[in-house]
Amino acid sequence: MSLNRRRFLMGAGAVAAGGLLSACGSGDSGGSGSGGGGGGEPIKIGYVAALTGPVAAYGTQTLNALQLAARDLNGLGGIMGRPVEIEAVDNGSKPDAVPALMRQLATDGCAVLFGASASPPTIVAAQTADQLRVPLVVPMEAADAIIGEGRQYVFKVAPSVLAENGWAAQSVRAAMGAAQAAGQQPATAMILHASTGAYPEARDAWVRTFAEEFPGVQVLQVLSFDEAATSDYAPLVSQAQAANPDLLVFGGNPQSAFQFYPALARSGWNPKATISCLGGNTNTQFIESVGAAAAENDIAGNYWTPKLAAKPGAQFSPQKFYDDYVAAYGGQKPDGVGAYYYASLGLVADALTQAGSTDNPQTIMEALRATEFDGLSGDSNGMFIVGHGVKFDARGQNTAADGVVTQIQNGDYVPVYPEAVATAQVVYPRVAVAG
Repeated sequence: MSLNRRRFLMGAGAVAAGGLLSACGSGDSGGSGSGGGGGGEPIKIGYVAALTGPVAAYGTQTLNALQLAARDLNGLGGIMGRPVEIEAVDNGSKPDAVPALMRQLATDGCAVLFGASASPPTIVAAQTADQLRVPLVVPMEAADAIIGEGRQYVFKVAPSVLAENGWAAQSVRAAMGAAQAAGQQPATAMILHASTGAYPEARDAWVRTFAEEFPGVQVLQVLSFDEAATSDYAPLVSQAQAANPDLLVFGGNPQSAFQFYPALARSGWNPKATISCLGGNTNTQFIESVGAAAAENDIAGNYWTPKLAAKPGAQFSPQKFYDDYVAAYGGQKPDGVGAYYYASLGLVADALTQAGSTDNPQTIMEALRATEFDGLSGDSNGMFIVGHGVKFDARGQNTAADGVVTQIQNGDYVPVYPEAVATAQVVYPRVAVAG
């Protein structure tokens, strides 16, 4: 059996069979057996996950988060009194593997699909969803191209990187607002970005936001780099240092961010602000990997932070998700990619309850489109733990989505923008890093 035929069913628990994780549900302390989950046939939710390959870290964390959400839902009685199971197949981080895997999950009776751990395979998944006429929920994957005109079965929960209220634009607004409040108007900026994934879109959003909203800031240079081919980021730091911008904007995945920021610290050069969006800078291992001094005061458009304030009396909260995840998965720490997947299963629970059945994909699609609630914990079970609500437009984009910005302060991701979720002010200029 090839790896991308391996299936993982959670909610009722996963057991080893023939050396592989099998699709046989049996009770365990974290599954539906201990939480009630009601009776009746399980509701299967499919996930086309990247469990191997370059973006496996995203796929593994998001699958863990979905499993945790299924456990919590089953502890509340499931959906319509039926237990929830998560069935995942591995796309190997390969977009061309996605269509067949989605067809497999649909054939297996999954009522709703999730996918697909990163933007490139999710663009293919979105195209395939309408062909198969099966609802696809896209929790955190950020590329604008995931949503297209005429799509009916795709529902994108997070904002797009290119959106006016997306993470890239919000990160610039947060930094500029802090600079203006400090009476230190920046004059220049420089943008460095990975050449693939969501970062060309982030670049476009950064350039647009400076040009349209802060024309007094001159963007000196926009440079792209190939993450796959770059092993030494000191030359890139040297180029930036030579330009000496007030604001240094960086967009990259962990493989670049975890090397660029230590190189920046070693250079001894300290721009007034470092600005980023998603990827490496918001990864749960970023601070530990680059060092506290190098990471301190970095501003980033971020999926999420456990420091988001929960509603008083809420059964579930960002901090509870974080703590439960650490306890369930051997001390591993979740970040926003997992939080969005956890939250999105709460959204699906509301939609399926509204649909009243799992048998008709069109009815489920219409129920998803009609699902609407405000803010954190706004769903009926209080499991929507990200910093905005839900309201889908005709294309399936969540128009209520709003990019949160965090700043690393005293070694922690603190929400600083927009005002509705901020618990602290942005520190500007950033502290000097150790050389």
